[in-house]
Amino acid sequence: MASRNPADRTASAWLWLGGIVAFAFLIRCYRIAADPVWIDEAASIGLGSLPWSVVFGEMARIEASPPGYYAIAKVIGMVAGPQGLPLRLVSAAAAAFAIVPLWMFCREALGSRAAWTAGLIVALHALLFRMSQDGRTYAILFLMFCCALLAAWRLVAAARRGEAGVAAILALGLCQGGMLWLHHTAGIANLALNAFVLTVLVASRQGVWRGVVLLVAADAVGLAIGAAPIWWALQHAVEGAFVTRWIEPPGLEEASLIYTRGLVAPYHQPVSIITGMLSIAGVLIGVFAARQPGWPARLGLLALLGSAALLFPLVSQSWPVMLDRTVLFMAAPLAASIAGGLALLPRSAFLGTVAVLLALHAHGIVGYIDWPTHKERWDDAAGLLRARASPGDRVVVTDSVFAAISLRMAAIEQGGLAAPILLVPAASPLESRSAELLDPASNTTIGDLCRRLHGAEFVWLVARPVPEAVEADPGFSTWRPVRAALRRAGGEEVDDLSSPTVLVQRWRVPGC
Repeated sequence: MASRNPADRTASAWLWLGGIVAFAFLIRCYRIAADPVWIDEAASIGLGSLPWSVVFGEMARIEASPPGYYAIAKVIGMVAGPQGLPLRLVSAAAAAFAIVPLWMFCREALGSRAAWTAGLIVALHALLFRMSQDGRTYAILFLMFCCALLAAWRLVAAARRGEAGVAAILALGLCQGGMLWLHHTAGIANLALNAFVLTVLVASRQGVWRGVVLLVAADAVGLAIGAAPIWWALQHAVEGAFVTRWIEPPGLEEASLIYTRGLVAPYHQPVSIITGMLSIAGVLIGVFAARQPGWPARLGLLALLGSAALLFPLVSQSWPVMLDRTVLFMAAPLAASIAGGLALLPRSAFLGTVAVLLALHAHGIVGYIDWPTHKERWDDAAGLLRARASPGDRVVVTDSVFAAISLRMAAIEQGGLAAPILLVPAASPLESRSAELLDPASNTTIGDLCRRLHGAEFVWLVARPVPEAVEADPGFSTWRPVRAALRRAGGEEVDDLSSPTVLVQRWRVPGC
Protein backbone atom coordinates (compact mmCIF):
# COMPACT_ATOMS: atom_id res chain seq x y z
CA MET A 1 0.00 0.00 0.00
CA ALA A 2 1.38 3.41 -0.95
CA SER A 3 2.10 5.76 1.91
CA ARG A 4 0.16 8.96 2.17
CA ASN A 5 1.62 12.01 0.49
CA PRO A 6 3.18 14.81 2.62
CA ALA A 7 0.15 17.05 2.29
CA ASP A 8 -2.11 14.35 3.75
CA ARG A 9 0.31 13.69 6.61
CA THR A 10 0.49 17.41 7.39
CA ALA A 11 -3.29 17.75 7.37
CA SER A 12 -3.60 14.73 9.63
CA ALA A 13 -1.00 16.15 12.05
CA TRP A 14 -2.85 19.44 12.30
CA LEU A 15 -6.12 17.59 12.86
CA TRP A 16 -4.60 15.62 15.74
CA LEU A 17 -3.09 18.80 17.15
CA GLY A 18 -6.49 20.44 17.04
CA GLY A 19 -7.87 17.49 18.98
CA ILE A 20 -5.22 17.90 21.71
CA VAL A 21 -5.94 21.63 21.95
CA ALA A 22 -9.68 20.96 22.22
CA PHE A 23 -9.03 18.30 24.87
CA ALA A 24 -6.80 20.69 26.87
CA PHE A 25 -9.48 23.38 26.75
CA LEU A 26 -12.33 21.07 27.72
CA ILE A 27 -10.61 19.60 30.77
CA ARG A 28 -9.94 23.14 31.96
CA CYS A 29 -13.64 23.88 31.72
CA TYR A 30 -14.37 21.19 34.30
CA ARG A 31 -15.74 22.97 37.39
CA ILE A 32 -14.29 26.23 36.11
CA ALA A 33 -17.21 28.16 37.60
CA ALA A 34 -17.32 26.21 40.87
CA ASP A 35 -15.28 28.68 42.95
CA PRO A 36 -16.45 32.22 43.67
CA VAL A 37 -14.58 35.19 42.28
CA TRP A 38 -11.58 35.71 44.54
CA ILE A 39 -9.77 38.93 45.33
CA ASP A 40 -7.23 38.87 42.48
CA GLU A 41 -9.97 38.19 39.95
CA ALA A 42 -12.03 40.98 41.52
CA ALA A 43 -9.05 43.25 40.91
CA SER A 44 -9.06 42.24 37.25
CA ILE A 45 -12.77 42.96 36.98
CA GLY A 46 -12.67 46.16 39.02
CA LEU A 47 -9.62 47.76 37.42
CA GLY A 48 -10.81 46.57 34.03
CA SER A 49 -14.05 48.52 34.51
CA LEU A 50 -12.25 51.85 34.83
CA PRO A 51 -11.92 54.27 31.90
CA TRP A 52 -9.07 53.68 29.47
CA SER A 53 -7.38 56.87 30.61
CA VAL A 54 -7.25 55.57 34.17
CA VAL A 55 -6.18 52.03 33.23
CA PHE A 56 -3.20 53.33 31.25
CA GLY A 57 -2.70 56.42 33.40
CA GLU A 58 -3.14 56.59 37.15
CA MET A 59 -3.55 52.86 37.75
CA ALA A 60 -0.51 51.99 35.68
CA ARG A 61 1.54 54.17 38.03
CA ILE A 62 0.22 52.90 41.36
CA GLU A 63 -0.55 49.22 40.62
CA ALA A 64 2.38 46.81 40.90
CA SER A 65 1.37 44.89 37.76
CA PRO A 66 1.39 46.45 34.27
CA PRO A 67 -1.97 47.41 32.79
CA GLY A 68 -1.90 44.96 29.87
CA TYR A 69 -4.11 42.34 31.49
CA TYR A 70 -6.51 44.95 32.87
CA ALA A 71 -6.95 46.20 29.32
CA ILE A 72 -7.76 42.64 28.23
CA ALA A 73 -10.20 42.33 31.15
CA LYS A 74 -11.83 45.60 30.11
CA VAL A 75 -12.42 44.34 26.57
CA ILE A 76 -13.79 41.03 27.88
CA GLY A 77 -16.04 42.92 30.31
CA MET A 78 -17.38 45.10 27.49
CA VAL A 79 -18.31 41.95 25.54
CA ALA A 80 -19.41 39.52 28.27
CA GLY A 81 -20.03 41.72 31.29
CA PRO A 82 -18.04 42.14 34.53
CA GLN A 83 -17.95 38.51 35.59
CA GLY A 84 -15.31 36.01 36.58
CA LEU A 85 -16.28 33.19 34.23
CA PRO A 86 -15.45 34.94 30.93
CA LEU A 87 -11.98 35.81 32.26
CA ARG A 88 -11.43 32.21 33.30
CA LEU A 89 -12.55 30.89 29.92
CA VAL A 90 -10.08 33.20 28.17
CA SER A 91 -7.33 31.86 30.44
CA ALA A 92 -8.36 28.27 29.65
CA ALA A 93 -8.33 29.00 25.92
CA ALA A 94 -4.92 30.73 26.14
CA ALA A 95 -3.38 27.76 27.95
CA ALA A 96 -4.83 25.33 25.44
CA PHE A 97 -3.76 27.32 22.35
CA ALA A 98 -0.25 27.67 23.78
CA ILE A 99 0.23 24.03 22.79
CA VAL A 100 0.27 25.07 19.11
CA PRO A 101 3.42 27.28 19.08
CA LEU A 102 5.15 24.89 21.49
CA TRP A 103 4.35 21.95 19.20
CA MET A 104 5.60 23.88 16.18
CA PHE A 105 8.84 24.77 17.96
CA CYS A 106 9.46 21.19 19.05
CA ARG A 107 8.65 19.78 15.61
CA GLU A 108 11.11 22.14 13.91
CA ALA A 109 13.87 21.93 16.54
CA LEU A 110 13.52 18.45 18.06
CA GLY A 111 11.33 16.31 15.79
CA SER A 112 7.78 15.00 15.71
CA ARG A 113 8.15 12.65 18.69
CA ALA A 114 9.21 15.52 20.92
CA ALA A 115 6.46 17.76 19.55
CA TRP A 116 3.65 15.38 20.46
CA THR A 117 5.17 14.52 23.84
CA ALA A 118 5.71 18.15 24.85
CA GLY A 119 2.21 19.10 23.71
CA LEU A 120 0.62 16.37 25.82
CA ILE A 121 2.74 17.20 28.87
CA VAL A 122 1.61 20.82 28.69
CA ALA A 123 -2.00 19.74 28.16
CA LEU A 124 -1.81 17.70 31.38
CA HIS A 125 0.45 19.96 33.44
CA ALA A 126 -1.24 20.59 36.79
CA LEU A 127 0.26 24.00 37.56
CA LEU A 128 -0.83 25.26 34.14
CA PHE A 129 -4.23 23.64 34.71
CA ARG A 130 -4.55 25.52 37.99
CA MET A 131 -3.52 28.90 36.58
CA SER A 132 -5.66 28.48 33.47
CA GLN A 133 -8.80 28.36 35.62
CA ASP A 134 -8.06 31.81 37.07
CA GLY A 135 -9.09 35.17 35.65
CA ARG A 136 -5.52 36.44 35.86
CA THR A 137 -2.64 37.15 33.50
CA TYR A 138 -0.51 34.03 33.87
CA ALA A 139 -2.07 31.75 31.24
CA ILE A 140 -1.98 34.53 28.63
CA LEU A 141 1.64 35.22 29.56
CA PHE A 142 2.33 31.50 29.06
CA LEU A 143 0.81 31.63 25.57
CA MET A 144 2.92 34.66 24.63
CA PHE A 145 6.06 32.98 25.93
CA CYS A 146 5.41 29.89 23.80
CA CYS A 147 5.03 32.19 20.79
CA ALA A 148 8.27 33.94 21.76
CA LEU A 149 10.10 30.60 22.01
CA LEU A 150 8.97 29.69 18.49
CA ALA A 151 10.01 33.14 17.22
CA ALA A 152 13.41 32.80 18.93
CA TRP A 153 13.99 29.47 17.21
CA ARG A 154 13.07 30.91 13.83
CA LEU A 155 15.44 33.79 14.44
CA VAL A 156 18.20 31.24 15.03
CA ALA A 157 17.20 29.34 11.90
CA ALA A 158 17.28 32.54 9.84
CA ALA A 159 20.76 33.36 11.15
CA ARG A 160 22.04 29.88 10.35
CA ARG A 161 20.71 30.18 6.80
CA GLY A 162 22.26 33.61 6.37
CA GLU A 163 18.90 35.36 5.98
CA ALA A 164 17.82 38.82 7.11
CA GLY A 165 15.26 37.35 9.51
CA VAL A 166 13.03 40.43 9.55
CA ALA A 167 9.87 38.44 10.31
CA ALA A 168 11.57 36.60 13.19
CA ILE A 169 12.95 39.86 14.60
CA LEU A 170 9.52 41.48 14.60
CA ALA A 171 7.79 38.38 15.99
CA LEU A 172 10.26 37.93 18.84
CA GLY A 173 10.33 41.64 19.64
CA LEU A 174 6.53 41.84 19.65
CA CYS A 175 6.27 38.86 22.01
CA GLN A 176 8.97 40.21 24.31
CA GLY A 177 7.36 43.63 24.51
CA GLY A 178 3.88 42.17 24.86
CA MET A 179 4.93 40.01 27.79
CA LEU A 180 6.28 43.08 29.58
CA TRP A 181 2.80 44.62 29.37
CA LEU A 182 1.40 41.55 31.16
CA HIS A 183 3.85 41.09 34.03
CA HIS A 184 7.14 42.65 35.11
CA THR A 185 8.77 39.24 35.60
CA ALA A 186 8.54 38.83 31.83
CA GLY A 187 11.91 40.55 31.97
CA ILE A 188 13.30 37.29 33.34
CA ALA A 189 11.64 35.37 30.52
CA ASN A 190 13.18 37.71 27.96
CA LEU A 191 16.67 37.35 29.42
CA ALA A 192 16.24 33.57 29.43
CA LEU A 193 15.19 33.66 25.77
CA ASN A 194 18.39 35.55 25.03
CA ALA A 195 20.36 32.81 26.77
CA PHE A 196 18.54 30.25 24.63
CA VAL A 197 19.34 31.99 21.33
CA LEU A 198 23.00 32.59 22.16
CA THR A 199 23.52 29.03 23.39
CA VAL A 200 21.96 27.49 20.27
CA LEU A 201 24.05 29.72 18.01
CA VAL A 202 27.31 28.88 19.76
CA ALA A 203 26.50 25.15 20.01
CA SER A 204 25.58 24.92 16.31
CA ARG A 205 28.57 27.04 15.21
CA GLN A 206 26.51 28.57 12.44
CA GLY A 207 25.57 32.20 11.89
CA VAL A 208 26.74 33.27 15.35
CA TRP A 209 27.47 36.91 14.60
CA ARG A 210 24.48 37.33 12.31
CA GLY A 211 22.33 35.75 15.03
CA VAL A 212 23.70 38.18 17.63
CA VAL A 213 22.78 41.10 15.40
CA LEU A 214 19.29 39.73 14.81
CA LEU A 215 18.83 39.12 18.54
CA VAL A 216 19.92 42.66 19.41
CA ALA A 217 17.43 43.98 16.87
CA ALA A 218 14.63 41.86 18.36
CA ASP A 219 15.55 43.01 21.88
CA ALA A 220 15.45 46.61 20.70
CA VAL A 221 11.95 46.10 19.32
CA GLY A 222 10.87 44.43 22.57
CA LEU A 223 12.33 47.22 24.70
CA ALA A 224 10.65 49.87 22.55
CA ILE A 225 7.26 48.15 22.91
CA GLY A 226 7.73 47.51 26.61
CA ALA A 227 9.30 50.88 27.47
CA ALA A 228 6.31 52.14 29.47
CA PRO A 229 5.96 49.02 31.67
CA ILE A 230 9.72 49.04 32.27
CA TRP A 231 9.53 52.68 33.37
CA TRP A 232 6.63 51.97 35.73
CA ALA A 233 8.49 48.99 37.17
CA LEU A 234 11.57 51.13 37.82
CA GLN A 235 9.41 53.72 39.57
CA HIS A 236 7.96 51.02 41.81
CA ALA A 237 11.45 49.76 42.56
CA VAL A 238 12.72 53.24 43.50
CA GLU A 239 9.67 54.08 45.61
CA GLY A 240 9.48 50.62 47.21
CA ALA A 241 5.72 50.62 46.60
CA PHE A 242 5.24 46.87 46.44
CA VAL A 243 1.89 45.37 47.27
CA THR A 244 3.70 42.09 47.95
CA ARG A 245 6.68 43.40 49.91
CA TRP A 246 5.63 41.18 52.81
CA ILE A 247 6.89 38.16 50.86
CA GLU A 248 10.04 36.71 52.38
CA PRO A 249 12.89 36.33 49.87
CA PRO A 250 13.08 32.63 48.96
CA GLY A 251 16.12 30.63 49.93
CA LEU A 252 17.68 27.94 47.79
CA GLU A 253 15.67 25.16 49.44
CA GLU A 254 12.34 26.99 49.09
CA ALA A 255 12.99 27.87 45.44
CA SER A 256 14.00 24.26 44.71
CA LEU A 257 10.79 22.96 46.28
CA ILE A 258 8.69 25.43 44.28
CA TYR A 259 10.36 24.35 41.04
CA THR A 260 10.06 20.66 41.88
CA ARG A 261 6.50 20.63 43.19
CA GLY A 262 5.17 23.25 40.80
CA LEU A 263 6.96 22.61 37.52
CA VAL A 264 8.48 19.13 37.48
CA ALA A 265 6.00 17.03 39.43
CA PRO A 266 2.99 19.10 40.45
CA TYR A 267 0.21 17.86 42.72
CA HIS A 268 0.62 14.10 42.76
CA GLN A 269 2.51 13.03 45.84
CA PRO A 270 3.84 10.48 46.74
CA VAL A 271 4.54 9.26 43.18
CA SER A 272 6.13 12.61 42.33
CA ILE A 273 9.53 10.98 42.70
CA ILE A 274 8.82 8.86 39.61
CA THR A 275 7.78 11.92 37.61
CA GLY A 276 10.90 13.73 38.76
CA MET A 277 13.19 10.85 37.83
CA LEU A 278 11.66 10.45 34.37
CA SER A 279 11.81 14.20 33.79
CA ILE A 280 15.44 14.49 34.86
CA ALA A 281 16.31 11.46 32.75
CA GLY A 282 14.73 13.06 29.67
CA VAL A 283 16.66 16.30 30.15
CA LEU A 284 19.98 14.50 30.75
CA ILE A 285 19.56 12.14 27.81
CA GLY A 286 18.96 15.10 25.53
CA VAL A 287 21.92 17.11 26.80
CA PHE A 288 24.45 14.26 26.70
CA ALA A 289 23.36 13.03 23.27
CA ALA A 290 25.61 15.60 21.61
CA ARG A 291 25.87 13.71 18.33
CA GLN A 292 22.13 13.36 17.87
CA PRO A 293 20.12 15.84 15.77
CA GLY A 294 18.64 18.72 17.73
CA TRP A 295 21.41 18.87 20.33
CA PRO A 296 21.94 22.68 20.05
CA ALA A 297 18.24 23.23 20.72
CA ARG A 298 18.28 20.86 23.70
CA LEU A 299 21.35 22.62 25.11
CA GLY A 300 19.66 25.98 24.52
CA LEU A 301 16.59 24.86 26.45
CA LEU A 302 18.80 23.87 29.37
CA ALA A 303 20.42 27.32 29.30
CA LEU A 304 16.97 28.93 29.22
CA LEU A 305 15.76 26.90 32.19
CA GLY A 306 18.97 27.37 34.16
CA SER A 307 19.13 31.13 33.71
CA ALA A 308 15.46 31.62 34.61
CA ALA A 309 15.74 29.28 37.61
CA LEU A 310 18.65 31.36 38.95
CA LEU A 311 17.19 34.78 38.13
CA PHE A 312 13.87 34.27 39.92
CA PRO A 313 15.28 33.75 43.44
CA LEU A 314 18.05 36.31 42.85
CA VAL A 315 15.61 39.02 41.78
CA SER A 316 13.30 38.07 44.64
CA GLN A 317 15.92 39.08 47.18
CA SER A 318 15.15 42.75 46.47
CA TRP A 319 11.94 42.64 44.40
CA PRO A 320 9.11 40.49 45.79
CA VAL A 321 8.03 37.80 43.33
CA MET A 322 5.40 35.13 43.89
CA LEU A 323 7.40 32.27 42.45
CA ASP A 324 4.57 29.75 42.49
CA ARG A 325 2.76 31.80 39.81
CA THR A 326 5.36 33.71 37.88
CA VAL A 327 7.55 30.70 37.06
CA LEU A 328 4.69 29.18 35.08
CA PHE A 329 6.22 29.98 31.67
CA MET A 330 9.11 27.63 32.51
CA ALA A 331 6.73 24.67 32.13
CA ALA A 332 6.96 25.09 28.34
CA PRO A 333 10.76 24.80 27.87
CA LEU A 334 10.84 22.13 30.57
CA ALA A 335 8.27 20.02 28.69
CA ALA A 336 10.20 20.54 25.45
CA SER A 337 13.51 19.62 27.11
CA ILE A 338 12.08 16.44 28.64
CA ALA A 339 10.39 15.49 25.40
CA GLY A 340 13.51 16.20 23.36
CA GLY A 341 15.51 13.71 25.42
CA LEU A 342 12.89 10.98 25.65
CA ALA A 343 12.38 11.19 21.88
CA LEU A 344 15.90 9.78 21.43
CA LEU A 345 15.01 6.49 23.14
CA PRO A 346 14.24 3.35 21.09
CA ARG A 347 10.62 3.22 20.02
CA SER A 348 9.35 0.78 22.64
CA ALA A 349 11.23 2.47 25.48
CA PHE A 350 10.03 5.86 24.25
CA LEU A 351 6.38 4.82 24.14
CA GLY A 352 6.49 3.13 27.54
CA THR A 353 8.28 5.99 29.30
CA VAL A 354 6.07 8.65 27.80
CA ALA A 355 2.93 6.67 28.68
CA VAL A 356 3.99 6.48 32.33
CA LEU A 357 4.95 10.16 32.44
CA LEU A 358 1.68 11.32 30.89
CA ALA A 359 -0.32 9.06 33.21
CA LEU A 360 1.43 10.64 36.19
CA HIS A 361 0.73 14.15 34.92
CA ALA A 362 -2.92 13.22 34.38
CA HIS A 363 -2.98 11.93 37.95
CA GLY A 364 -1.62 15.33 38.99
CA ILE A 365 -4.64 17.08 37.49
CA VAL A 366 -6.99 14.68 39.26
CA GLY A 367 -5.12 15.37 42.49
CA TYR A 368 -5.45 19.10 41.95
CA ILE A 369 -9.20 18.88 41.38
CA ASP A 370 -9.55 17.27 44.81
CA TRP A 371 -6.97 19.59 46.37
CA PRO A 372 -8.40 21.95 49.03
CA THR A 373 -8.60 25.44 47.60
CA HIS A 374 -6.57 28.29 49.05
CA LYS A 375 -8.76 30.98 47.55
CA GLU A 376 -11.20 33.00 49.61
CA ARG A 377 -14.63 31.41 49.96
CA TRP A 378 -16.65 34.58 49.57
CA ASP A 379 -19.70 32.47 48.74
CA ASP A 380 -19.60 30.96 52.23
CA ALA A 381 -19.26 34.42 53.78
CA ALA A 382 -22.12 35.74 51.66
CA GLY A 383 -24.31 32.78 52.65
CA LEU A 384 -23.57 33.39 56.32
CA LEU A 385 -24.46 37.09 56.05
CA ARG A 386 -27.62 36.35 54.10
CA ALA A 387 -28.74 33.95 56.80
CA ARG A 388 -27.86 36.03 59.86
CA ALA A 389 -27.52 39.71 59.00
CA SER A 390 -30.71 41.80 59.21
CA PRO A 391 -31.51 45.01 57.28
CA GLY A 392 -30.68 47.00 60.42
CA ASP A 393 -27.14 45.63 60.55
CA ARG A 394 -24.05 46.92 58.79
CA VAL A 395 -21.33 44.96 57.03
CA VAL A 396 -17.86 46.52 57.20
CA VAL A 397 -15.26 45.18 54.78
CA THR A 398 -11.70 46.14 55.62
CA ASP A 399 -8.48 46.45 53.65
CA SER A 400 -9.52 46.14 50.01
CA VAL A 401 -12.25 47.29 47.67
CA PHE A 402 -11.59 44.09 45.73
CA ALA A 403 -12.63 42.07 48.78
CA ALA A 404 -15.86 44.07 48.84
CA ILE A 405 -16.37 43.40 45.12
CA SER A 406 -15.82 39.67 45.68
CA LEU A 407 -18.31 39.61 48.54
CA ARG A 408 -20.90 41.55 46.55
CA MET A 409 -20.55 39.30 43.51
CA ALA A 410 -20.96 36.19 45.66
CA ALA A 411 -23.97 37.72 47.40
CA ILE A 412 -25.63 38.72 44.11
CA GLU A 413 -25.43 35.12 42.92
CA GLN A 414 -27.32 34.13 46.09
CA GLY A 415 -29.91 36.89 45.88
CA GLY A 416 -28.15 39.83 47.55
CA LEU A 417 -27.58 41.01 51.12
CA ALA A 418 -30.13 42.70 53.37
CA ALA A 419 -27.49 44.68 55.27
CA PRO A 420 -25.61 47.50 53.50
CA ILE A 421 -21.84 47.22 53.00
CA LEU A 422 -19.29 49.80 54.13
CA LEU A 423 -15.63 49.76 53.14
CA VAL A 424 -12.57 50.91 55.10
CA PRO A 425 -9.69 50.49 52.64
CA ALA A 426 -6.02 50.18 53.48
CA ALA A 427 -3.94 53.32 53.17
CA SER A 428 -1.80 52.18 50.23
CA PRO A 429 -2.23 54.32 47.09
CA LEU A 430 -3.69 51.37 45.18
CA GLU A 431 -6.31 50.44 47.78
CA SER A 432 -7.35 53.94 48.79
CA ARG A 433 -7.61 55.27 45.25
CA SER A 434 -9.30 52.12 43.91
CA ALA A 435 -11.92 52.43 46.65
CA GLU A 436 -12.56 56.05 45.70
CA LEU A 437 -12.98 55.15 42.04
CA LEU A 438 -14.84 51.84 42.29
CA ASP A 439 -17.01 52.14 45.41
CA PRO A 440 -17.36 55.80 46.47
CA ALA A 441 -20.75 55.33 48.15
CA SER A 442 -19.48 52.68 50.56
CA ASN A 443 -15.99 54.10 51.04
CA THR A 444 -15.36 55.51 54.50
CA THR A 445 -12.60 56.19 57.00
CA ILE A 446 -11.82 55.16 60.57
CA GLY A 447 -12.77 58.63 61.79
CA ASP A 448 -16.13 58.62 60.03
CA LEU A 449 -16.95 54.97 60.68
CA CYS A 450 -19.01 55.42 63.83
CA ARG A 451 -21.23 57.98 62.15
CA ARG A 452 -21.84 55.59 59.25
CA LEU A 453 -22.70 52.83 61.75
CA HIS A 454 -25.17 54.94 63.75
CA GLY A 455 -28.27 52.96 64.69
CA ALA A 456 -26.93 49.58 63.57
CA GLU A 457 -28.09 46.65 65.68
CA PHE A 458 -25.00 44.59 64.82
CA VAL A 459 -21.85 45.27 62.85
CA TRP A 460 -20.33 42.46 60.77
CA LEU A 461 -16.59 42.78 60.12
CA VAL A 462 -15.36 40.97 57.01
CA ALA A 463 -11.83 40.66 55.63
CA ARG A 464 -9.41 38.21 54.10
CA PRO A 465 -6.60 37.09 56.42
CA VAL A 466 -3.36 39.01 55.95
CA PRO A 467 0.18 37.85 56.75
CA GLU A 468 1.34 38.54 60.30
CA ALA A 469 4.23 40.61 58.96
CA VAL A 470 1.87 43.33 57.72
CA GLU A 471 -1.32 42.95 59.77
CA ALA A 472 -0.40 46.01 61.86
CA ASP A 473 0.55 48.12 58.83
CA PRO A 474 -2.36 50.42 57.79
CA GLY A 475 -0.91 50.45 54.29
CA PHE A 476 -1.94 46.80 54.03
CA SER A 477 -4.75 46.28 56.51
CA THR A 478 -7.36 48.25 58.46
CA TRP A 479 -8.64 45.20 60.33
CA ARG A 480 -6.91 46.17 63.60
CA PRO A 481 -7.72 49.91 63.42
CA VAL A 482 -11.41 49.20 62.73
CA ARG A 483 -11.61 46.83 65.72
CA ALA A 484 -9.86 49.42 67.88
CA ALA A 485 -12.32 52.12 66.76
CA LEU A 486 -15.28 49.90 67.60
CA ARG A 487 -13.87 49.23 71.07
CA ARG A 488 -13.44 52.96 71.67
CA ALA A 489 -17.14 53.32 70.88
CA GLY A 490 -17.97 50.77 73.56
CA GLY A 491 -18.28 47.90 71.13
CA GLU A 492 -17.76 44.24 71.95
CA GLU A 493 -17.24 41.19 69.79
CA VAL A 494 -20.26 38.90 69.98
CA ASP A 495 -19.34 36.08 67.55
CA ASP A 496 -16.29 35.00 65.59
CA LEU A 497 -17.52 33.04 62.58
CA SER A 498 -14.27 33.15 60.62
CA SER A 499 -13.14 30.46 58.20
CA PRO A 500 -9.55 29.76 57.15
CA THR A 501 -9.97 32.01 54.09
CA VAL A 502 -12.38 34.77 55.22
CA LEU A 503 -12.58 36.54 58.58
CA VAL A 504 -16.16 37.22 59.76
CA GLN A 505 -16.95 38.72 63.18
CA ARG A 506 -20.20 40.08 64.63
CA TRP A 507 -20.00 43.09 66.93
CA ARG A 508 -22.45 45.05 69.06
CA VAL A 509 -21.52 48.75 69.13
CA PRO A 510 -23.92 50.69 71.37
CA GLY A 511 -21.74 53.82 71.28
CA CYS A 512 -22.49 54.33 67.59
